[in-house]
Amino acid sequence: MPQDPAAGAAVVSDLGLQFQLAGTLLCFGLGLVLKRGATNRPWLAWWTGSFGAMAVALTALVFRYQLLPILPLDTLQRHDTELAALFHGLYAGAKLLFFGCLLAGTWLFATRQPLPRMGLKAGLALIVVVSILFALAPAELDPLMAWQGGIAVPVFLACAWLLVGLPERERTRGSKLLATVYLLLAVLWTLYIPGFLSSNRPGEKTLLGWLTLHNSYVDVLFEFLLGFGMILAVLDDVFRRAEEARAARLREVAASEARLAQIIRAASDGIVLLDAERRIVHGNPAALEILGCTQEDVVGQSFDQFLPAGTPEGLWTSTSGSHRTGETPPGGSELRGHRRNGIEFPMELSIRAIGDGTPEGFVLILRDRTHRVRLDEERERMQAQLAQAARLETIGRMVSGVAHELNNPLTAILAFAQDLEAQSKSLTDTEALTTVVQQAQRCRAIVQDLLTFARGKRDDREAIPAHELVVRALPALERHAASRGVALRVDVAGGLPTLDCNPSGIEQVLTNLVVNALQATPAGGTVTIRAGVAGNRVALVVEDDGPGIPADALPRLFEPFFTTKAPGEGTGLGLSVSHAICEQHGGTLSAENRIGAGGRVVGARFTAALPFVDRRSVARPVLAKGVERPRIERPRIERPAPVPVPAAGLRRLLIVDDEAPIRVAIRRFLERRGWSVDEARDGREALTLLGLEDGAVPNAVRYDAIVTDLKMPGVSGIEIHDRLAALAPNDLAKLVLITGDTASADVAEFVARLRQPLVQKPFDMRALADLLDRTAPPTAA
Repeated sequence: MPQDPAAGAAVVSDLGLQFQLAGTLLCFGLGLVLKRGATNRPWLAWWTGSFGAMAVALTALVFRYQLLPILPLDTLQRHDTELAALFHGLYAGAKLLFFGCLLAGTWLFATRQPLPRMGLKAGLALIVVVSILFALAPAELDPLMAWQGGIAVPVFLACAWLLVGLPERERTRGSKLLATVYLLLAVLWTLYIPGFLSSNRPGEKTLLGWLTLHNSYVDVLFEFLLGFGMILAVLDDVFRRAEEARAARLREVAASEARLAQIIRAASDGIVLLDAERRIVHGNPAALEILGCTQEDVVGQSFDQFLPAGTPEGLWTSTSGSHRTGETPPGGSELRGHRRNGIEFPMELSIRAIGDGTPEGFVLILRDRTHRVRLDEERERMQAQLAQAARLETIGRMVSGVAHELNNPLTAILAFAQDLEAQSKSLTDTEALTTVVQQAQRCRAIVQDLLTFARGKRDDREAIPAHELVVRALPALERHAASRGVALRVDVAGGLPTLDCNPSGIEQVLTNLVVNALQATPAGGTVTIRAGVAGNRVALVVEDDGPGIPADALPRLFEPFFTTKAPGEGTGLGLSVSHAICEQHGGTLSAENRIGAGGRVVGARFTAALPFVDRRSVARPVLAKGVERPRIERPRIERPAPVPVPAAGLRRLLIVDDEAPIRVAIRRFLERRGWSVDEARDGREALTLLGLEDGAVPNAVRYDAIVTDLKMPGVSGIEIHDRLAALAPNDLAKLVLITGDTASADVAEFVARLRQPLVQKPFDMRALADLLDRTAPPTAA
């Protein structure tokens, strides 16, 4: 019986679909396996997904042929027609997904850029819409296949174009094969379109008819070619990346070696490589500079030539354990090394063994410690100076407080002694009181030295040539030297610069240094005064021929009350005061022993170095225009004189001080000089007597003079001054201030604007009386 051509064609198509489905599933499985091994390649996931989509499309057709008759849709029953349309819609959507996955994977493979979000959304929307349309509008399979060709040809051409456009270095066998397969698929689907649209019968033997009948067999062949090309492209990419990574690692190693070589060459520490026999293999420039040689001089020679004789072998063997355990030795060994020319130098040597077990070589780190040793010595010297400065500062604060506390009782002692001395009728009493006055004045001088040490001399500076300072001090010094039988030699350079200084302070420094030198020099010796320029300073140098300064005394030489003289011969304040005066001027005072032949001490040398300009960190107060500096009255030492009798009526004086002995002493002394004295125990009582309290009527006019202490509890002399200036300015000229403290900040600020006389405690009563006579002269009879 003749065979039905249509039935035979259906069998061929059904078998072809199953064969294609099997091949597609095989490619899909291979893609999944390959994807697990080739990570970080997103295009492989899309390519594998394309085979999965194709498998879904073929499964839909297999079910359509297995579940429904192979008849035109219009001949099927309604529910069969709807089921067939559903399978056709699923097939169409899956095929579109196949094309989309191919295009996406090829895009990622060729460009290595992320997929455009808009393209993904548009492709997904197209797939959904096409699937729904074919499911709702039943269509035969052949027109559906022809319709797919209109999408397949542009997709395959786009994939081929992406692969052909790869750079030459990225074109591999896999990419070339894929591009060829895409072009052949574009040609094949171009033939499919007219083949599926033609009205050829299954039995007609034409090329297009044969292709449409056996398209599943042809398609599975091209799927295998696609899969093979994709696998080959992935393997090529893996190999290329491995080669690039290897080349990058080689470049990194080369760069690292170059950097290491640069680091070794640029290292400030010396680095030397030795072999197992401790012969020099290589040394960096720093090591060659430290050792004083060149590379050619030492390569192949033993490093031991640069080490001191008797270097223990343990220096080399102790390095192996730390290398094996990964521990870092706590530091290098400090020893005396030898340069190439044999000169010794302090060296720090760190040794590291190379290799486990028996060392295969050594790496040495060398450091020249010459500069560090000098810095350590300088640091120790600076630390000693800082410690000395801190000690002197502490002593200075203590001395300042003690001196201030001594001023008040000294003032009372001196005042009462001078008062009694003026009234003495007995020569014996006069002699005793004169001794008390002289000793009180000596105590006053000591207190002034203490205050000078603590806060420096008054800042009354003037420009004066340096040589003039020496000339002014010479007469008294020459007489003193002659009395001790010591020659005084002066060597002052000409053209010395001008100093901005306190002349009396610098003269005091020079006098103290020369007097000490004269006392240390035996009769017949010589004391030399030199003056010259040293750098940016004027150096005043005093040298003697004495026994020098004991080593244990040198660090404490400028401490107050420290002296090497016999008890009773000095207070130990001269050098400390001189040191403070030099520091106040921004200079230094140093002491050293003079070393003669054979290292013998032949005397001492003191050097006062003073800058040309004022380098003090604290600026002097600047007075307003037209304001004069306060007059600080210096008490004068005089012999007792007859107390003058006032020619007319008594003058009235108000004395304000919180120390009762001082008030009594001033009152007793001045009452015998014709004053009527009122006392105020503190500033508040003084404001009441003067009518300077709030709301009171000023009554200072009844006093001819007012003497007030500057620092008192409660209302101070500063407030009395300010109230007088504000409420009774005409009486301000009557004011005389006394104080034992001019160092505190508030007092210093007040003194800077003060125009009235200021007398420092302890003062000579006769000097105070003379000052009051000038303030309020006695009236004539």
